[in-house]
Amino acid sequence: MAYLFVYGTLKRGGSRHSLLKGCPFLGHALAKGFALYDLGAYPGMVPGDGVVRGEVYEIPEGLLRELDWVEGAPFLFRRELIEVVLEDHTLLRAHTYLYNREVEGASLVPSGEWEV
Repeated sequence: MAYLFVYGTLKRGGSRHSLLKGCPFLGHALAKGFALYDLGAYPGMVPGDGVVRGEVYEIPEGLLRELDWVEGAPFLFRRELIEVVLEDHTLLRAHTYLYNREVEGASLVPSGEWEV
């Protein structure tokens, strides 16, 4: 099993959330040291000075390959292990997808939370 931090279309209510069907939801979480940008149909998280708000799921390791394909990894997004903090202050190392292109011209999401 692996942990997955999601912040966009994979969140509950997002267009790709069905890919996580049956995966336990562990709670809301924060990823510090990142910024979130509005890329139109989806957001992109990149290293930065902010905090990104998302959700954490426990997923089978085998699902990561399918998610890599869906997320366009390693070209559009790249999967990395990052540290996130759950609402109960538990620290976890979770996989997430970082945007792998320039964000110049994209709008920063100041709240750090993508509205699905």
